[in-house]
Formats: sequence, C-alpha cells, structure tokens
Amino acid sequence: MAKIPLEIKSNIFSRLPVKIIGKCRCVSKDWLGILTDPYFLQLHLERAQKDRQFLFLDQSADHDDKEDNRRQVARFFTTNMEGVMQFRARGLVVGYMYMIPSGHGLVCLVNRGIFYAFNPCMKKIARLPKAQPSTCGGVDAGFGYIQSTKEYKLVHLYNIKNEEELECTIKCEIMTLSDGGVVSSNSWKQLENECPVMVSGWGVLVDKKFYWMVWEGCNPTENQLIMSLDLETETFGFIPHPHVTSYVEGNDMFLVELQGQLCLVDTFAYPPVTNVWILKDPVKKIWVKEYTIDLTKLEGFDDELTQIFILGYLNGELIINSQQERLDFYNVGSRFFRKGPNLNLRRDTGICIYTETFFSLKD
Repeated sequence: MAKIPLEIKSNIFSRLPVKIIGKCRCVSKDWLGILTDPYFLQLHLERAQKDRQFLFLDQSADHDDKEDNRRQVARFFTTNMEGVMQFRARGLVVGYMYMIPSGHGLVCLVNRGIFYAFNPCMKKIARLPKAQPSTCGGVDAGFGYIQSTKEYKLVHLYNIKNEEELECTIKCEIMTLSDGGVVSSNSWKQLENECPVMVSGWGVLVDKKFYWMVWEGCNPTENQLIMSLDLETETFGFIPHPHVTSYVEGNDMFLVELQGQLCLVDTFAYPPVTNVWILKDPVKKIWVKEYTIDLTKLEGFDDELTQIFILGYLNGELIINSQQERLDFYNVGSRFFRKGPNLNLRRDTGICIYTETFFSLKD
C-alpha cells in the first residue's frame, strides 16, 4: 500500500459504502488520514451522486388517521438503483410516520409532531429539538441541503388559532443542521414574517428558496398557486402556475427538484399524460414545458387508479413511482419506459432518494 499513489488509494476507497469506510478509518493512522482528507470526501461524494440509493418505508398504520396513537410496525429497507437490497430494519412505533426527502444524504422523519434526522447509509437517527405545536393539526414542513454552506435546513410551518377571531395564524420556524454540530432547544429560529397561506405537500428547496403548492382550499388566484420562502431574506412570495388552464379538478400536481431546478409535475386525468415544467428563470418567473410523458405506454397504468410521482432524474432517466410493485424509469431521449425490478412495493409505500454521506450530528 505504501507504494500506491495517494490518488489511486483515494479512487479505490471512494468505491466503498460509507459504513465500510467507517471501519477502514480504524485500521491505521495512514488510512484515517486518507479517508478524512477533503480530496477523498469530495471524490466519494461525486461518485455517490452517480449511484444514488432508495429508502423505502412500509407501515401498518393508515396515513389518513392522523390522530392514531396505536402501535404499528414500520419497516425500512434500502436498495441501489438496480434493486439490490442494502439493508432492512423494522420496529414498533406509535402513530403514523412521514418521510421528507432532502435530495441529499439525510432524510427527515416526522412522527406525532416530533422531527428526526435520519442517515440511512450510516443507520443513525437523531431526535431533533421539539418544534412548536400546531393548534389546527397537520404537519407542513420542508427539508433540504445547501451545497455552498454544507448545511441542511428544516422549515416548519405551524398554526396558532386565535380564539377570539376563530382564525389561524401561520407561523414559521427554521432549524439549521451542520455536520458534526450539536442541536439544542434553541436551535429553532422563529421568523417575524407570517406565512400568508396554507400549503399542500412538502417544501422543495432550490437555490436557497423553499417552494410549496398552495392548498386548494385557499382558492388561490392565477398568480398565487405556488408559495416561496427565501431563506436569505426570510420573506414569503408567490410565483404563478406555468399553465393555468391545466389547474382543474381531476389533475394531480406537485413540485420536485430535478437537476437543481424547480419542476412542476402536472398529470392530466384525460388525456393520460404527464407534463413536466421547469422554472428556467426564477426572477422573471418563466416556465418551460420540458417533457410530455404519454402514460398509455406505461405498463400497468390505470387512468382511474394510478397516481404518478416523479422522484428524481439520473443518467437521462426520470425515476417514476406509479404505485405499482416496482419503480419505472422514463428515458427522456427515446421516450420509452424501462421497468425496474419487482420490489413488492405497496400503493402507499413511502419512497425517498438519497446520496451516501458522512454527515452526522453530535448527541
């Protein structure tokens, strides 16, 4: 080993999973130096981003019963893109558990109003300080990673009911997670600005801004269909829907980050197509329809039962969850679907994509 150049050693080690590298660091001071060097860490991250992993969550509780305090079985398992199993874990939890993806290494778990930071590749979980309770029920949040600062941001929107006016005020708090950092009871930062509307779905972080779909019950106008939160100015704003005529009953819409850009996925009930819009210019608020997917080419598609969720983009393919026992991959060049291996997924299986990372929090 002493005769092998450092670059080659780093290249060899960069192909190992994080869990194995943790053990290799205990072999010798020489290996510890190599495996903690910034050059190696960046090399490993670049390779991991090309070979991302799936985290799956099956649970016996019904997500519609948000007040359920009964014990239920939660089962986690992870695979690589080829469907090769990495690890399984199961246990008893009380109530339903939500997963909020970050698009990076950590996944945020929420159970009965308590937030957890979970690193799947290291199989480590950290309970985060208690968030403010929401008097109107429900959990509205966003979780994401900022590459420039190497920090995770957790945003929590919570309601405070005004007994006199019988209205809810929506407040916002933000927690910053740093590698090797310590989280304490004062880790939540309360924002002065109130959230202007109720939102739907988890927040999506793109270029230091979180975005949410505005809840349909708010009867949003054409220019207030998507709400944003600028993390630098700590102010809320709105951006218009890219094509308001598709904002009708029977269509499914959600936001997702693809290749560092905000995308809106719009699935029509009829004809059965999914349009993927990309916010090309966030300043001028210009949307471009990047892909139109013909769902009749998707094996097993049912126009009455199937919901389409785009999880990410990798190697020229959109990764799609169509609530079948497998995942599907849509080649944006050839416009054909490729079936993934059968993973025995359920319609309500929670799915997140993550990248292996050494990120950790101190107790």
